[in-house]
Amino acid sequence: MPDSFYKQVFETASASIAIHEPGTARFEAVNQAYASALNYTQSALEGRSLCDLAGQEASSLGVAIERALDGDSHTFETALTDGDGVKRWVALDLDTITVDDQLQLVSTLRSDPVDDGEATDSLSERRLEMALTGTNTGVWEWDVGTDEVIWTESMERLFGLAPSTFDGTFEAFSKRVHPEDRSTVESAIEAALEDGEMFESEYRITREDGEQRWVHARAELQDTVSGPGRMIGMVTDITGRKQNEQALRQQEQHYGELVERLPDAHYTIDSQWRVTFCNEALAERLEQPVSEIQGELLWDLFPESKGGILEQKFNQVMETGEPVDFEFHYPFGDKLVSIQAYPYNDGIAAVSTDVSDQQEALLSILDATPVILYRFDSDGVFQEVRGEMLSKVGIDPDDLIGERIFEAYAGNEEVITAAERALEGESFRYNLTLGDITLETHYKPVYTDGKVTSVIGVSMDVTELQRQRERMEFFNSILRHDVLNGMTVIKMRAELLADELEDDHAQYAQTIVDWCDTTTEVTKRVRRVVETLATPSKEHQLEPIDVSAILHRKLRELGTAFPEVAFETAVPDGTRVQADELLADVLGNVLSNSIEHNETTGLRVETALEITGDTVQIRIADNGSGVPDERKESVFRRGETSHAKETGSGFGLFFVDVMIEKYGGNVRVEDSDTGGACFVIELVNEGGY
Repeated sequence: MPDSFYKQVFETASASIAIHEPGTARFEAVNQAYASALNYTQSALEGRSLCDLAGQEASSLGVAIERALDGDSHTFETALTDGDGVKRWVALDLDTITVDDQLQLVSTLRSDPVDDGEATDSLSERRLEMALTGTNTGVWEWDVGTDEVIWTESMERLFGLAPSTFDGTFEAFSKRVHPEDRSTVESAIEAALEDGEMFESEYRITREDGEQRWVHARAELQDTVSGPGRMIGMVTDITGRKQNEQALRQQEQHYGELVERLPDAHYTIDSQWRVTFCNEALAERLEQPVSEIQGELLWDLFPESKGGILEQKFNQVMETGEPVDFEFHYPFGDKLVSIQAYPYNDGIAAVSTDVSDQQEALLSILDATPVILYRFDSDGVFQEVRGEMLSKVGIDPDDLIGERIFEAYAGNEEVITAAERALEGESFRYNLTLGDITLETHYKPVYTDGKVTSVIGVSMDVTELQRQRERMEFFNSILRHDVLNGMTVIKMRAELLADELEDDHAQYAQTIVDWCDTTTEVTKRVRRVVETLATPSKEHQLEPIDVSAILHRKLRELGTAFPEVAFETAVPDGTRVQADELLADVLGNVLSNSIEHNETTGLRVETALEITGDTVQIRIADNGSGVPDERKESVFRRGETSHAKETGSGFGLFFVDVMIEKYGGNVRVEDSDTGGACFVIELVNEGGY
């Protein structure tokens, strides 16, 4: 001690005082009284830990020291081993002081005058009280003979009482039990006293501040020599659990009320296939009371469904723990339901929606649709055949349902081959001719667990479309053989005349040659459009085309032909789009259009290409006369021209529109920033950079 006076007081004080290091509880200073009380010399204690003297009680003492260091000064009873090796029951007053800004632990030792048995009981009580600190549990003891009731401090806290203020009688306890629960608790205690069994009960209490709480109480009856015994028990606050249970009950009640009002059938089954709940909707569907359905085995309610899709799907839910959706035909009433099944409490919860009316409405629509819709199973047996086209091709659906497609169309190799392909898992379409009707048929296999279980087929009448294609092909052959061959002959004769004639007559002959070239070029373009229109989209073969190279080449050619026109280009190299070999003609038409329909003096044409995700956008803008707003929508139609000079037929832009559509893109015309026209072409990006 820095001050000699205080050191002398510390040394000569009759109270047993010791100062300890906070972290280890080692003795840093011990006065003579403290050492003598434990039959130690002062030097023998200094450096040792207080917990060393406590032996088996060290852990409990450590908890008490931690509490003292946290500012909770209190008395702790424990057994310490003295200098002679004898255990002594003592009371330790634990507190803290601050010395030179350092926190120190102070213990004051008092010998406990009670006998060993009393000391053990007192120690046990304090340990129990310490264990219960911070919990919602209290301990009580009732001497039945004397009616003395002892509550721990934690018990008093639970009931909202200050420490040591409980009256200590059974009546004082009873009046704190909620009036509606009091008779039940007293009856349970009386039964425990009579039978010698465990007392256990849940009831409400009224705390000192008027708050009501729920508690769970348990107690055992212990016999004594002198009297009827005493009851020792614990009380735990379970208000939170009760509130949660009440909220859950309310939620289940609200859910039940909601489910009862829903038109869909709701039910649950356990792992043994027993119905544990169902609503009125299911009861009405089964025409049985709810009370007769709940508790029954599912397969007793639906015996015809045993082994079918219902059992298969429900087993899947139980095995995988994943929900499933499926459709199910009730074995009675001819109802089709859509079922959603979910895992629920080791069983299944199911929601069953009657979709019979929806199916009937859909089938009515299909029956009125100009198609043939049919489905055959893995053996080729027709399960369903419907559609307005049936009467047109002379098919009665009743003649096909139940028959195998391989027997029904045994003489039609094309149908047999297509059915085999579909059953092997191939989705495809093909044209089938029945009499004078051409049908385009789509086949789609249906899989279950990785296997084809059925095939859906849809056939549409494309007879007129097929005739149009044939007419266009015939028209194309006329252009190819008659017109082009005729123009070739005319051109050859005109060239001979141009060589033989002079002056105006020679010029007339050359004009014929020039018009032959122009007519031939237009005819070739018309042929290309006709071929494109006559070719189904699915058969039109597209491939990656370097659009950057085409633009650069076309712009070089135009730059050479029209040196007076300024060309500005912002086209990165290597950009590829989805197109065919005609893309060069398409882009050439748009670029030429900007020149042919404007005065070339002072004309500027700007070409830019930009890639945005899967789209390549090409912008070709000029500063010419532009396109009026009222004509921007019609500029690509046949017979329309895009600019003011009105010198062309407009077929070139019609060709552009047809081909861009075949490429899966689009084209439009806008106003350019310089007042002219801007043609915007969007094509599918094929991965170029």
